[in-house]
Amino acid sequence: MSQIISVAIEKGGVGKTTTALNIGAGLQTLGRKVLLVDLDQQGHLSRWLGWHEDRQPAISELIYQEVSKIKTAEYKQFIRHSEREQLDYIPSNKMLGGIYAVLGADGESNTVLCRIFHHDFFKSYDYIIFDCPTAVDNLLVSNALQCSDKLLIPVQAEKFAYDGIPLMLQRYTAIKRTNNIVPYLSGMLITMYNARTIMSNEVLDALKKSYGQLVFPKPVPMLQEARNSTDDESSICGSLVRRKNSRVGQAYLAAAKRIAGEAV
Repeated sequence: MSQIISVAIEKGGVGKTTTALNIGAGLQTLGRKVLLVDLDQQGHLSRWLGWHEDRQPAISELIYQEVSKIKTAEYKQFIRHSEREQLDYIPSNKMLGGIYAVLGADGESNTVLCRIFHHDFFKSYDYIIFDCPTAVDNLLVSNALQCSDKLLIPVQAEKFAYDGIPLMLQRYTAIKRTNNIVPYLSGMLITMYNARTIMSNEVLDALKKSYGQLVFPKPVPMLQEARNSTDDESSICGSLVRRKNSRVGQAYLAAAKRIAGEAV
């Protein structure tokens, strides 16, 4: 069975897509078979993986096919492969902006992604990672969280990102209908961490005090190489062969090892 992980937080600019990509690349580096799913209309993850409009079906068409029960393509037709990253992915396109009306028309609108990604076809993947949009109260994110086995929360090392965690956990707890959300959490990964600033260290200390072992022990540092990775549209974890001294890459790889249950 695949483990499905949503990468989500109700705040933009915290490194959410960077985290989804690098965790996926890190798991692939560890020998796991990974599928990345771009659920964000902005499509940054898709572009980072080398996708260009190709007139082939994307995630919006896959959702429409499930809701309408009109099969227009086989599951394998929705999947692309990034040779550079050696990752499979399902891209997002402009049609995703209109998908909320489609989801709302379904009699069980919160279970559409569950019905898709629990299909036997997807069981060949060790991990399926959803890159979610930032609005955690929309129907697409609710679908992703309902479908997920785990939630990974990237937390920028600044106060407003930290303050958004309780709302995220409250939302996820309600969706999972549980009094104990801990088993459904991969944890909280601190991003854009600058050890020289008071703010970063205060956020790190507050996270550890509030959430303990749920916080990944190695924060992702704020370094130029992360910005270069964005400009180059490439992962850092997938480039560790070339960047053995990458502190950002090593932090993401350590997080991937923890997710995979391997010693860091």
